[in-house]
Amino acid sequence: MLKRLVSLLLALALGAGMMAAFAEEGKTIRMLVGTQSFDMNTNYVGVLLEEITGYKVQYDYYADDNQLAMEIASGTDYDLISVSPNMYQTLLAQGALKNLNAAIEAYPAVRDAIYPLGWTYCTAADGGIYGVPNVDDAVYVGGIGYRTDIFEAHGYQEPATVQEFYDLLVAIKKDTGLIPLTGRNAVEAVIASGFGLSYDFVVDPESDRIVSWLRDPGMKEYLAWMNKVYTEGLIDVDWPVNANDKINEKISSNQAVMTFAAHWHTLNWVNALVESGHKEAYFKTIVPLEDAQGKRHIAVSNGISRVFVVPVTASDEDAVYTMGMIASRLEPENYWTFNDGIEGTHYTKGEDGIPVPILPQFNDDMNQGSQYQIGRNQYEHPITWMARVHKTQVQWDTFYDANSKAAAFGFEGRPLTFARFPEYTEYYAALGTLCSDYFMQVIAGTETLDSYDDFVKEWESAGGLALEEAATAWYHENPELVNAARESTSPYNAIFGYDIK
Repeated sequence: MLKRLVSLLLALALGAGMMAAFAEEGKTIRMLVGTQSFDMNTNYVGVLLEEITGYKVQYDYYADDNQLAMEIASGTDYDLISVSPNMYQTLLAQGALKNLNAAIEAYPAVRDAIYPLGWTYCTAADGGIYGVPNVDDAVYVGGIGYRTDIFEAHGYQEPATVQEFYDLLVAIKKDTGLIPLTGRNAVEAVIASGFGLSYDFVVDPESDRIVSWLRDPGMKEYLAWMNKVYTEGLIDVDWPVNANDKINEKISSNQAVMTFAAHWHTLNWVNALVESGHKEAYFKTIVPLEDAQGKRHIAVSNGISRVFVVPVTASDEDAVYTMGMIASRLEPENYWTFNDGIEGTHYTKGEDGIPVPILPQFNDDMNQGSQYQIGRNQYEHPITWMARVHKTQVQWDTFYDANSKAAAFGFEGRPLTFARFPEYTEYYAALGTLCSDYFMQVIAGTETLDSYDDFVKEWESAGGLALEEAATAWYHENPELVNAARESTSPYNAIFGYDIK
């Protein structure tokens, strides 16, 4: 591997020399990251990065946030740590993080490369920036995948409304004897959209407050509908207890026709079905249904996925040096190289400029490239990421079909994407679990909607009311964060050449 790597790097020598000038020979940056399934120190991309940037990084690992908290409390000597957004907020409140303003001023290209909203999230009340954010692009992850061969054989059409979806479920059960829809989500987003639902907390336009979807009449209507189709055997009888492996088995073995599908799901399904004799098996996507007003609520995945922080114990000099390493990874040519590899060896570019991976070389060398991202280059990331989506034609077709359909209706971003207040950290996850458990009980019929109002009171007393109040106050103090998250324009629109309506 190393011989091949050295030869490939000759083509990058000029750019590498310019960046390596900032690195000091013999100096190592110690970085702490969450547990990985591979060794970041010996991986092809790790070696490649050291060669092209000149910065040597030693990666160590922590198992969970408890171990991380103990490491930091002991006065850690790590130079850089990768943390979750929630852990970032916790460490910031504890005063455990170093103000990075001076380091960023030394490398202003770091600030320029990353989405401004990420910096807003990482800026504290004192004006200090305490982390480097990985900002996820607004992308439609997936909807309800369906077997195109079965749809074509029976003349089924993609439904647009809740009634059309119900009629489709009835027809599939009658015509095929298969499970029309399998899954495990308490709130299936494609269906919930037909009842006006998108996210668990939304901005109420009348009161201009952040409120739970429990306040929306559409939630009770959605739960009643899901209970109806469950009772009628139109969705998987195992819905309340399904696990992902069971869902995959049912789809792959021709027991079920539809389920939630993202681009990383469908290849294994298609391969298994084709191998078992279903030669024409393929998948396309049903996107969120129209509500009573004809609107589709296209919820997208975006936000802050990781934050990279420098412990308060680090010296100013070391913080600046670490920021230089981060700057080297955000430099456009380097960003392409460690994400997609060497053009002609790991990928080619089509006429549209979209990189297409060369297999198996891309998978052999570059499969873990994204794990080395520290901050995402807002200009280069959307296009370089296309190589990862395009590893197989099945994967690409699933991604393109879902996103090109969804983009026609506009994306609806999550108001609390960039939430950063104590009540969110304290209550959000537990309240989500409380809701999911209750919703699933209603769907399965072990609980009835007669108890809905009592459940809302229980939810309020468990922190729901406090969270709504705090979220509303945070929203009014940070309208730019909430409104920008709600707009959620996807960078992939320009790549694919379609416009948001």
